[in-house]
Amino acid sequence: MKYSFRFIQIAIITIVLASNAAYAIKNSFLISGEAKLKSGHNKEAIADFTKAIEHNPKHAKSDLSQAYCHRGIAERAIGEIEAANLDFKKAIELDPTPKDAIAFTNRGIAKSALGDINGAKSDFKMADSLSDDSTQDGVNTNKG
Repeated sequence: MKYSFRFIQIAIITIVLASNAAYAIKNSFLISGEAKLKSGHNKEAIADFTKAIEHNPKHAKSDLSQAYCHRGIAERAIGEIEAANLDFKKAIELDPTPKDAIAFTNRGIAKSALGDINGAKSDFKMADSLSDDSTQDGVNTNKG
């Protein structure tokens, strides 16, 4: 009985440590991607956000939404507007009310660049209704 209990304890500890390690890997890619995005290293940021998404696609929706949104910002900055639009769409699907409505604002910018003026207006209206700060932090990285 004592042996079985220890075996169960070890198994539980192993599972907890493995899940924490997996979260740390995803989180490190997210943090690294954000730093690269802020420093203008957009291709490297895209790679890190992609790794964050691929390593733990079942983690918190807000983390995944953030990774998709920031990858979209980096993609838009290097002219990959369609890819950016898809990432903003995914970010919104995961978290339709993101803080400061960053995904809606950026998707509106991408739609405008693709010629979808009505879609852009709709996204800008949604961003405005979700947040008074939709043009603050993280959105004004319009480099392309």
